[in-house]
Amino acid sequence: MLTGYNTDIRHDQIVLHVQTEDKGLENPAIESVIYLKGRVLAAKRTAYAKLLEEGKGEKEIAALMEQQHRTILAAIRAGRFDTKIEEALGDKSKGDGGEAPEPPAAAPAAPPAQTRPPPPPQTTIKAAALAEDQGPTLDQVILQYLETEAEQEHLVLVLDGPEEIRPGRLSRLTLRAFSSKSGSPMPAVQVSVRMLSTLSDPRVLLAGETDGSGTLELELDVPAVQGGSAALIISGSSELGRAEIKQLL
Repeated sequence: MLTGYNTDIRHDQIVLHVQTEDKGLENPAIESVIYLKGRVLAAKRTAYAKLLEEGKGEKEIAALMEQQHRTILAAIRAGRFDTKIEEALGDKSKGDGGEAPEPPAAAPAAPPAQTRPPPPPQTTIKAAALAEDQGPTLDQVILQYLETEAEQEHLVLVLDGPEEIRPGRLSRLTLRAFSSKSGSPMPAVQVSVRMLSTLSDPRVLLAGETDGSGTLELELDVPAVQGGSAALIISGSSELGRAEIKQLL
């Protein structure tokens, strides 16, 4: 079971908590849940049994988990959950500030004060995911967001190399930058490679710029990691915006 992601994201003065986790090999799925003030707003589960059948391992599962988490955060920022947020906040305000029920008409005497019954159990993830009558599901929201995103031109980075990057050795790789729409190479993209580690401060391993063909040859001397965990962040900046590649070490 891999370590998941927990992110608090502020959107229009509302703070949502997004949790994405790996359910483990016995139940191979990536599950993301959006919480609003402790209540489940939406949930998404993606099975990855097919990855295991193809012989894939932690690297591919971690990439799937990160992609799903980042996509949900982007969809929140794009306003794809605004309707569901408004509905959830409206339901809560009605429950907290609605009118009190009228007392019985001919009660012979006031009944003794009674304690309120315990609140119903919190909506389960499964129930929230199936509540289609309250609006589109999380899968539908993400699909709509990706369709909209695909129509917008943005920077794409691709890393090519004969071997995967490993700490403690020199890796020679080629970074290619191009447009998502036209596929045209993107020259003059400002590229930086940073190493993040749980044992040391972030450090810049390399900086450069893509040439006229949209490529940059990288020679990465990645330091060895003694215990802990580390990752490489390869980022590019251009007139089309920014893009990143994250590589776990």
